[in-house]
Amino acid sequence: MLCSHKYYRSTRNSRIERLWVEVGTQFVRCWRAFFNHLERLHSLDIEKTGHLWLLQNLFLDAINDDCKTFCEEWNLHPIAGPSTNNKSPQDLRLISQATLGVYRDNCDGVHPDTIERYYGTHGQEQTRCHGQTGAGHPDDEDTNSEDQLILQIEEDQEQNVRHAAIEVPGKKSPFVTQHDENLFFLMLEQIVIEGIVPEGYGLLPGEQDDDDTAMAEVLQFGRHRTKSVVVSLRDAVWEARATLWCQALSALSLFETEGYF
Repeated sequence: MLCSHKYYRSTRNSRIERLWVEVGTQFVRCWRAFFNHLERLHSLDIEKTGHLWLLQNLFLDAINDDCKTFCEEWNLHPIAGPSTNNKSPQDLRLISQATLGVYRDNCDGVHPDTIERYYGTHGQEQTRCHGQTGAGHPDDEDTNSEDQLILQIEEDQEQNVRHAAIEVPGKKSPFVTQHDENLFFLMLEQIVIEGIVPEGYGLLPGEQDDDDTAMAEVLQFGRHRTKSVVVSLRDAVWEARATLWCQALSALSLFETEGYF
C-alpha cells in the first residue's frame, strides 16, 4: 500500500529552535568537538568507566561555567518584536514583577499527574474561597481550603512514598579507597606544576601527522547526518585542556599498572 506524505514547516517552536542553535554555536559544539578530539588523538575510551570519571573531574566545572555564562548573556540580549520593544528577558522579568507582583507557584516540585488530578479540569472539583484561582493566592486569602487540599494530597500519595529522594551519583571512581584517589590528584598536581608532557598521547612533535588537521574536528549533524561543520580547537584554552587530559590519563594509567584499582 502506497502512502503519500506532506511536510509542513514548523513555525510555533522557532524560538526554542533558535535558542538551541545559539547554545550549540556558542559553546556546546566546541565541547563536543573537544571530546571527539580526545577520542581521535589522545586515547579517550568512552567504554571505560575510569575515563568517564576522569572527564567529569577535569571538565565538568568548566562546562557548568560555560552554561552559566551563556544563561547570563542570553538573559541580557534584546528581543525584537512589538510586544517586547527590544527589551531583554531580564528587563521583562523585572517589569512583570514590578507591575504584577512576584508569582508564587504552589505546585513547585509536584508531579504533573498529581497537579492534573487535584487542579486539572479532569480531576476532582475543588471548592475554593472567593478570589482563589488555585494558581497562587494572596497573603490575606483564607487558606483553610488550601490546607485541606494539601492534607488530602499527602494522604493519597502516602502509599507511593518509599524513601527520601537520593542524589544520583556520578561516574564511579576507579579507586578502591579515597586515600588512593587523593594520592592520584596529588600526583597530577605535581605533573602539572612541573609541566611534564607524557609520551605516547599525541602531544609531542612527531606524534601527530598534520598539526592543522589535528586541531580541528568535523561534526556531522542533521536528521540523516548529511550536514557538517568544522570546529577549530586552536584556541590556547583547548590546547591546555588537551594537555591536562593527557597528563591525567598518563597518571591514571600508572595507578592502574601499580594495581591501585
